[in-house]
Amino acid sequence: MDSTMNEGNNSFPVDRPVEALLRDHQMVRTLVESYRNTDSDQVKINAAEQILMLLETHSLLEEGVFYPGVRDVNPEMIDHFEQEHQKTDEMLAELKRISLSDPQAFTIFEQVVEATLHHIEEEENEFFPQLEQANMDMTPLGLQMQAHEANLAHIQAQANQQGARR
Repeated sequence: MDSTMNEGNNSFPVDRPVEALLRDHQMVRTLVESYRNTDSDQVKINAAEQILMLLETHSLLEEGVFYPGVRDVNPEMIDHFEQEHQKTDEMLAELKRISLSDPQAFTIFEQVVEATLHHIEEEENEFFPQLEQANMDMTPLGLQMQAHEANLAHIQAQANQQGARR
């Protein structure tokens, strides 16, 4: 596929789907920096809400499309990543049960952040280079990821509309 079809900053790079994951990783790092570099509880809560939403959609994309599509490159590493996702999902579920303004939430959130940053480093430094060396045609996977991401965005927009009506 011609990469010129993907020139917009927000378009999904279907022929280079790892770039979309890297973009999410960078967004997480930027939001974590905002979270950690403020004394304002409100700024922390806002950054945390954005991070949690991004982690949820990113995880669904990786678990639903990316990992199944690249499992053959290194099945053991993908199993490891899925286990890390499961542990993080459990912490995220715990966070959803309490208010982000609860002091306990900050502790759990820090654990989520540390686990996520560790996971990002493993993906970027260990798995993505292996994936690049595998020389796979990533376009079919990129198209699936693009469709999955668009579907998630549609579902979130519907949920937001329903929430606004209440």
